[in-house]
Amino acid sequence: MSDTFEKTCDCCGAKFRVEVALMEGHPSLEEYNCPDGNKGSKTRAAYTPTATRIGGRTDGRADRYNNDQ
Repeated sequence: MSDTFEKTCDCCGAKFRVEVALMEGHPSLEEYNCPDGNKGSKTRAAYTPTATRIGGRTDGRADRYNNDQ
């Protein structure tokens, strides 16, 4: 079973599609990152989700988000 959804990055404004492999009874949260700004997010998934860029950044910057903060 799988799920696909679109997301806009809160950090840089890039749009991307997230493909998630689901498994019944698997409640774990897996992390995925914005392909442009690197901002991390989490969703319920059996494996690490795949993020594919749809539209570029809208913030006019080129830096990458530091998820270690």
